[in-house]
Amino acid sequence: MTQRWHILGVGAIGGLFACRLQEAGADVTLLTRDSAAPPRQLILKDRQTRTRTFAQQSIALSDTKTAAERPIERLLVCTKAWAVTDAIRSVAPLLANDSAVVLLCNGMGLAESVAPLIGQATLVLGSTTSGCRRTPEGELILSGEGSTQLGAFDQSMAPPIWLPDWQRGVPECQWEPDIRCVLLAKVALNAVINPLTAIHGVSNGDLLTPSLREATAQSIEEVQRLLLAAGEAEIAAALPLRVRAVCEMTARNHSSMRVDLESGKRTEIDAIVGWLLTALIADPPATPHLRALYDAVKKRSYDG
Repeated sequence: MTQRWHILGVGAIGGLFACRLQEAGADVTLLTRDSAAPPRQLILKDRQTRTRTFAQQSIALSDTKTAAERPIERLLVCTKAWAVTDAIRSVAPLLANDSAVVLLCNGMGLAESVAPLIGQATLVLGSTTSGCRRTPEGELILSGEGSTQLGAFDQSMAPPIWLPDWQRGVPECQWEPDIRCVLLAKVALNAVINPLTAIHGVSNGDLLTPSLREATAQSIEEVQRLLLAAGEAEIAAALPLRVRAVCEMTARNHSSMRVDLESGKRTEIDAIVGWLLTALIADPPATPHLRALYDAVKKRSYDG
């Protein structure tokens, strides 16, 4: 039976996963705010300059008649963290009790805000290391296949029946029983890399250079301090090597926070650094360097 997926948030990652799911045989529909939503051509290019074109139908969220004729069985959400709650509210009436909602977004605290909005629908959380950027012309440039981990918000849930479809289309896609640890480790990593690259206007690899080495070490130490206070010793111990590995593997890449800040767009600083500073633990230890980075990004960004 053909799997039906609706995609909400068709930026670089949303577009990439729309292509991957369609390539695996899924029936993919893009959700858009455009009331004159025509079929879209998503053009995906990889490092070997191979080009693939995917024609995908679109439905405007405002077109309730069309949307009602095609109810949402499975929804993939790839919006920015700050847009997740409003995005879910816009489609919640189209979800059924047996629907599945997959959040593939940066940051923490999102599931807790989404769960009350989707009724009895299943909530699945995801993390990916896939790299993709979108050109001004709308082409998707794949910079790294990466790996993807999915897991249920309700940890007692078994792997869903649609997981094999993802595993056919998404490289190195695995079900993770404890997805919270995966997401926490990613937030810790992003809390080190993203604000530093955004404030200094540098690529990821530059964080390992002499001029930024000390600042990077300070960020790592303070994120570790927060993790240890929360009892997350394993994630804390692995953080320095993870930061180095990612900075080396993605040396020329620009973090999404840097791109957003330089484009005058709202950043995800609250769902990453803000969450670590205020929500990870009730009585957090002092982290002056991390707090200064948070304040600097907020001051310079659209949401400051």
